[in-house]
Amino acid sequence: MIEDIQVGKTYKINSSRKGTFTARLTMVDDTWATGVIVSGKASAMLPYNEREEGEEVTVRRSFCRFTEHVGEQ
Repeated sequence: MIEDIQVGKTYKINSSRKGTFTARLTMVDDTWATGVIVSGKASAMLPYNEREEGEEVTVRRSFCRFTEHVGEQ
């Protein structure tokens, strides 16, 4: 089951591929979620694919757990 997440809200994202970080979502569809990182860092196998605060990151929803983060709206 894919979680019900919404554009414009901020979530703590725990990704099996990119680690844990907090992002404000800018786009959501059935497969992908894109957002701007507000805290933390999205890891990657290759350093040039890592993303930090202020950068946009896209994650596959099925690899992630989203927890709404109150206070960063």
